[in-house]
Amino acid sequence: MYDDDDSESGNGWIQWFCDLEGHEFFAEIDQEYITDNFNLHGLRDKVQHFKEAMQMIMRSDSPDSEDLNDPQFLEIYQSAMDLYGVIHARYILSPHGLNKMREKFL
Repeated sequence: MYDDDDSESGNGWIQWFCDLEGHEFFAEIDQEYITDNFNLHGLRDKVQHFKEAMQMIMRSDSPDSEDLNDPQFLEIYQSAMDLYGVIHARYILSPHGLNKMREKFL
């Protein structure tokens, strides 16, 4: 559904986002969980720029300094942060997410 030609190269944006200072409580969510429509139920209408935010989250590369200075990118980035946060809240309540959080903090 959220096609990315480089999807086999890993969780570029997700890993970058989770590694940011202040994001220690975020776990890297599996791409399969993020792209499962069941896990996204009700979010399309609640998150601005949903499609673009999903594309950003699924990127296999992390933003560069040029991206971070682009106002349009930053607007989508805000939506991507919001969307990832809501998906993360759902994910950590799942058995796999609970286990991942447990492992992260042991």
